[in-house]
Amino acid sequence: MSPDSTLAARLRDRIIADLHLGQLHAGQRLPGVRELSASLKADHRAVTRAFRKLEAEGLVEVRPRSGVYVAEQETIGEEMPLETARWMAAVLVEGWKRRIPVPELPDLVERCTATVRLRCACVESTEDQMLTYRTELENDFGLEVVPVFVAPVPPDDPASSSELAALRERLREMDLVVTTSFHAGLVSAALEGSEIPLVMVQIHPSVVASIRKRLQEGPLTVVALDPSFADRMRTVYLDDETERGTIRPVLAADREAVASLDPSEPVLLTRAARRRLGDVALPMLVPHSPTFGPETAHQLCTIIIRLNMVAEQARNA
Repeated sequence: MSPDSTLAARLRDRIIADLHLGQLHAGQRLPGVRELSASLKADHRAVTRAFRKLEAEGLVEVRPRSGVYVAEQETIGEEMPLETARWMAAVLVEGWKRRIPVPELPDLVERCTATVRLRCACVESTEDQMLTYRTELENDFGLEVVPVFVAPVPPDDPASSSELAALRERLREMDLVVTTSFHAGLVSAALEGSEIPLVMVQIHPSVVASIRKRLQEGPLTVVALDPSFADRMRTVYLDDETERGTIRPVLAADREAVASLDPSEPVLLTRAARRRLGDVALPMLVPHSPTFGPETAHQLCTIIIRLNMVAEQARNA
């Protein structure tokens, strides 16, 4: 894929995702070419060419001296956007190229994803991240998730950790394991000698970009269940200890503090905090889903397909 095509694909993915999440609407102005050039680290002429390509696809409208806007989205029938229909047609054509007849594709997808119910251990240390990852793994990827909690501070020497033996026992019967880079050392040590695949979560680029942009503008309020969640955020997003005050934690259990928040200020509200608070009127900086980035989704799908095909082979042996 050429650099221009790659850039167009990145912009297309971002726009389509935001449309489906309700964060973008037809007629809404998109960030300018120079702003996107800076955030994507791409030449402004390449961004302009990418927008022209997306305009030809009917996704955006380029208005001279005015900017780039989300185009009115056509639909097929009552609900299916034309863009989704084009994507589905492309999927069917790619299958046809591989001599998979269109009527047989649904059965192939089911065999690849639902031959067996896969058990996935999610290893984390906060309820905030656990619920976020568990929900996405269950709803988006059809996995049976087993939550496995570990200490919030990773051990300096995972091999001598007091948690290692218990964790190894918990993971022994799993089909795959998901965790973050914070706990990768301990989890890798627990999986040593086994063939259980490990996926380390990468956060969706749009989530990272939104958080970093907000931190450049001013303080970010984080509403969570666990106090250590804000510490994790500081570790990931702040470069200097002097910036610790840039992220302001508010615990969901502190109803008075939640009630005193500015209703016009976007906050990072975790899924677990939302569940505790109920229908609280707080503007969210980022949606609850998707949290996983495309690379994580690709890893998960690849593993799911492989494990299902192996299970089918064993069943037919």
